[in-house]
Amino acid sequence: MTTQDIKSAVPRAAADLVGRVPDLEQALAHFHHYLAPDTAINLSVAENVLLYHHSMKKVLDNIRLISERYIQYTPSAGTPELRHQVADLLTKALGAEVKADHVYGVAGVSSALECIAFALKGRNPVGPSLKDGDEVLIPAPYWQGFNWSFEERPKLKCIPVKLPTKGTGRYRLTLALIKEAYEARKKAGRAPRLLVLTNPHNPLGVNYSRELLDEIYGWALSHTDLHIISDEIYCHSQLDSGTTKFTSAVALNAYRKHANRIHVVWGFAKDFGLSGFRTGFVLSENEAVRRTMLGDKDPAQATHPLPWFSPFDSLKTFTIHYLLSAPANGKDSELYTTYAMREYRKLLSTSFEKTKAALNAAQIEYVHQPGDNAAQFFWLDLSKYLGRRPDHSHQVTADLPVLGPRGLDPDEEWLFQYLAAKPTEVTLLPGGVMHNPAPGFFRLCFTARQPEEVVDAVKRVATALGKLK
Repeated sequence: MTTQDIKSAVPRAAADLVGRVPDLEQALAHFHHYLAPDTAINLSVAENVLLYHHSMKKVLDNIRLISERYIQYTPSAGTPELRHQVADLLTKALGAEVKADHVYGVAGVSSALECIAFALKGRNPVGPSLKDGDEVLIPAPYWQGFNWSFEERPKLKCIPVKLPTKGTGRYRLTLALIKEAYEARKKAGRAPRLLVLTNPHNPLGVNYSRELLDEIYGWALSHTDLHIISDEIYCHSQLDSGTTKFTSAVALNAYRKHANRIHVVWGFAKDFGLSGFRTGFVLSENEAVRRTMLGDKDPAQATHPLPWFSPFDSLKTFTIHYLLSAPANGKDSELYTTYAMREYRKLLSTSFEKTKAALNAAQIEYVHQPGDNAAQFFWLDLSKYLGRRPDHSHQVTADLPVLGPRGLDPDEEWLFQYLAAKPTEVTLLPGGVMHNPAPGFFRLCFTARQPEEVVDAVKRVATALGKLK
């Protein structure tokens, strides 16, 4: 094929790719990358562009040519050197010692979740092995990728723990809500086997308090046979204005007593903005997880390392090893990762405040309490606009013919399409995609673009909402 043939074929291939992706967030990411006009702004995808242009580009520009060592096979779960580096990084981030022997690399946090699920379906996982159809409790709204990670291949079933959308306890998780959901499923003959907590939360952005975590972990690990997965991929995404400090699962008293039933996942996609690298890690002391991640040559049940199928490959190893080794400012300076996470907090806080000011000026409502963390999100409450239409005849032509969301409230879907259409051209992620209990809520990721672009997008949304009667 000629260069021109390739260029003309790309849009067709991209349209076919976008049309096949059932996850709206991923479909929108592909759409905006390949097909959307330059005037469109995508704030639906959970990505972070803040750090790259600030300092990371300079670091990555210094990467030398790949040596022979990194074009050969490497351990699927990461080299020993890399696992030690990540353990050191997580020890600082999570507030408790993390040992390299308990850290396993894999191609993204989605794969990390899937690997844990398969491990707990194996032999001797501590408690009965999970089986097809076993249920996973997840406070809702939640990241829709949990469904793909647990249901598609492990064949588990995700059960939303619906958070209240109104009143004084609006979008606040409590132990009572988890216990109520657990007991209801147990009464139906389907006692859940997994509890998944995202801390900081996606899409609400909040940190769970140590007191709440102590309550939840204490109950779950003492009164049920639940395993708990803590998704801490946003652990560095902390606002300067936050008063509820981030508390990792590994820093809880419960971890010292029940470490083999608590599993943490983390990756470089969000805090470091390296979503395309697909670099994830499992942190677990469970022996079944270890066998799954590293393999087992026991003749009775030989197991190949599961990351073989979604490996932390040599190119990931080379790049991440370099990033974790690089100095911030010259040979004897602090590590770049230490500098970057300190600077990222400032960048994140600035972007949050600018976006917050724009939303307030536009009188666009959102769910956020003073002192709460936000991670990378605003959870917009556009429910009062459901069912409204412009005075004039307005034809929604969002040019999204192949990726319209399925199964949403019709008015929520119309609002999504209306904002994505010209002249607004801003895409937000509908709450229905994230199993929100009520329609009309949308996730805005304020790190997906530079602050000025996010503010411009908010102004566009405000103008469009102002036309609805």
